[in-house]
Order: sequence, then structure tokens, then C-alpha cells
Amino acid sequence: MPAAVEAFDAAADRFDDRFAEWRSVAAQRAAVRSRLLSTFPAGSHLLELAGGTADDALYMAAHGRSVLLTDGSPSMVSRARDKVRAAGLTHRVQARAILLEELDTFARTAAGPPFDGAWSNFAGLNCVADLRPVARGLARLLRPASCALLVVFGPHPPGEVIVQMLRGDVRAAFRRFRPGPVPARLGGRMFHVHYHTPRAIARAFAPWFRLERMDGVGVFVPPSAAEPFVSRLPRLLGALQAVDRLVARPLAQLGDHVLLHFVRTATSPEDRS
Repeated sequence: MPAAVEAFDAAADRFDDRFAEWRSVAAQRAAVRSRLLSTFPAGSHLLELAGGTADDALYMAAHGRSVLLTDGSPSMVSRARDKVRAAGLTHRVQARAILLEELDTFARTAAGPPFDGAWSNFAGLNCVADLRPVARGLARLLRPASCALLVVFGPHPPGEVIVQMLRGDVRAAFRRFRPGPVPARLGGRMFHVHYHTPRAIARAFAPWFRLERMDGVGVFVPPSAAEPFVSRLPRLLGALQAVDRLVARPLAQLGDHVLLHFVRTATSPEDRS
């Protein structure tokens, strides 16, 4: 497995315990879920990339969508299947261990009709250096005119800069401004994060996808680096969520994350132009 997948695989058993209770994460997730529901109607057959332990897949399934969750980590997928069974939603959610780097290979042999749409939340794509094969594989799996909502790290997040500077970590404060792969750590394991700009992602996904719009996720809502402090201020966080809803589009690239709304074109996946 790639180093990033190994790190998340090792952290799978405690992943929910670490992030599930943080209000900043819940606030950003709520903004993404609102867009997922408004974009994909009930009855849609959807693909989730880097779906982790199935929090979003279960949410969408509970609201009438069916989901194939994919994640490169076998332990994450195992945890996701346990949660799906516990929720009684095995008829709506399936989970498979598929690396993002191998999505195109999977797509070439996938059986069944194309998916009605796809999404990826919380920067799974930032763990992949070359997004071109991911885009080509996704193009094979989606029907023309369907949507792909991809949430990646924002390129210029003042919130992270401020929080990390207050913590005295100057290197972390400006890590998203550095070119090339940036070292990261999870559970004591090292890997690299790639802070792709929206423009670079749009280039990688063309000509099979067209970038329709961008929305900031966590423009004023603090990043998870502000935890656990910010979770003690629910009223302030609620007010910041309201502000985020107003500025998500005009200040998109200032978000902790950016939601990229792509539309599948009619271009064949075999067209590499």
C-alpha cells in the first residue's frame, strides 16, 4: 500500500474516536452533506472515493441513496462494513478496498451500469501525487452529465495559518504554500500530502470533467488543528457556520477545504488530449 494508505490503515480502529466528537469537523462535514443532498436526488446510485469508515455513506444511505464506498485501506473498509451492518443498511451501502491509484484498473473491469454521481470528502485526493489516472477511472464509472463533488485541502487557508502560528508551529502554518510533496504524520507513521491547487486538479480532470463551481468549506469555521478548544465554543462555531454559508463561493480558496463541483463531459475516457 502507499505510505498514506498504510498510515490510515493503522489508525482505522481509533479514527472515529479521534475525529467524530470534534465540532469543527462536524461543521465542515455538515456543509458538504448539504451539497451532496442537493446535488444527488433520492434513488441515486453513487460512488464514494476514499470513504473511510462510512460516516458520509451511511448518511446518504439513510436519505435514500445507494453507495459503493471505496477506500484503499482494508482496515477502514472492514470498519465501514461493521458500521453498515450495525446500521442495518447493507442493502444501500457496499464497501470495497480499492486504491485511488488503481481506480482506472477497477473501472476497466467494473460490471453494471454507470454511477449517477460520485464524491470524495476531506482531502483523500490530496494523498495522491498523480490525479490523472483517478480522473480517467472516474470518467469510466460515471455517466455523461453526472456530477462529481471532490473536497480537497484549500490552497490558501488563513484559518490554518492563524491557528498554527498561535500554536508556535510556523512550518505547519505555511505548509500548504510549499511546492511538491509535504511530509505529514498520522499515528506515528510518515507519508506525504500533495496540496494540489483547484486549477491543477481541473487540468488533471480535463477533458473528461468540467469544473462548474468552487465552494469554500471552513472559511471561518476553524480547522481541526483548533481542536479540542473550538469544540468548547458551540455558539461561536454556530455563528461561524452561518458566515461560511454566505461567503463559501466568493472566498472559496480561503477555505480549510474546497469543494470542487465537476460535471462529466461526453468525452471518451480513451481520449487523452
